[in-house]
Amino acid sequence: MLNSAPVTRPKLAIVGSGAIGGLIGFKCQQLGYDYQHLVKSQQSPLQVTDISGVSHCLTPEISLISEPQPFDLLILPVKAYQVLVVLEQLHSYIQPQHIIVLLHNGMGTVEQVREMLPNNPLIAATTSYGAFKPDTNTLIETGLGQTHLGWINDVDESVKHAIEPILSALLPPSHWHQDISLALWKKLAVNAVINPLTAIHNIKNGELKNPKYQETINRICEEITRVMDAAGYSVSHAELVKNVLQVISATANNYSSMHQDIKLRRRSEIAFINGYVSAQATKSHIEVPYNQRMFEQIKRLE
Repeated sequence: MLNSAPVTRPKLAIVGSGAIGGLIGFKCQQLGYDYQHLVKSQQSPLQVTDISGVSHCLTPEISLISEPQPFDLLILPVKAYQVLVVLEQLHSYIQPQHIIVLLHNGMGTVEQVREMLPNNPLIAATTSYGAFKPDTNTLIETGLGQTHLGWINDVDESVKHAIEPILSALLPPSHWHQDISLALWKKLAVNAVINPLTAIHNIKNGELKNPKYQETINRICEEITRVMDAAGYSVSHAELVKNVLQVISATANNYSSMHQDIKLRRRSEIAFINGYVSAQATKSHIEVPYNQRMFEQIKRLE
């Protein structure tokens, strides 16, 4: 069991200035938390429009990632492939008692971080909140959601009691899981459908309601059901499909993050989504041709 003794008022460090990171910083400001954004260069004030349409001018607390102020809790709302890069940058500042929160699409980084920082308390989280940055200085909260979190390693109960309420208040409602992996797999299934299909076909999420996509949606989910079962997580194919269709409806007017990545010629997280499904399937000798096809098509578009 890891015994880190959190201070009474933990200092939060949020890596980057992306949409979800910016939204978390905005919530920190509203809640009166002691926080800082860790960025590569100085930032201008941020114009934030919350979900009710009210506009706020926010001057975020900023530190250069090369010179962070002291922190107790490190939140990484970055792309999955950026996690190790960021932790390498901050390695000399990270102490064994510092709590690290991973918040991104896809799976596979938990294993990487545990190998790099085996003694740090680690939390994996996923959120369905929506946020959009049309430009560097503008942030729009586009959708309320839910946040799921779980400790990856055993930590002292006093640590949990100090930290969980703080994180729970950021993007509520928040649900803490004894085993976060099931929630991460369910979110992965949603991303494995919506992200690649919207990117490949250059469409909004809602257009996936078209009957011509239903066969592919069903096959992707059916493959993930079998991989999850082999990993010890029993879930029905029907439940995964239902979850996917609910998110398609709830985010009908949105473009997925992978759609935006491909459109703007950025690297996508496909290796941590359908690529992760394929990698886990290979370990269990399961064929997942639809997930593999999604992975290959996105890699070609990249």
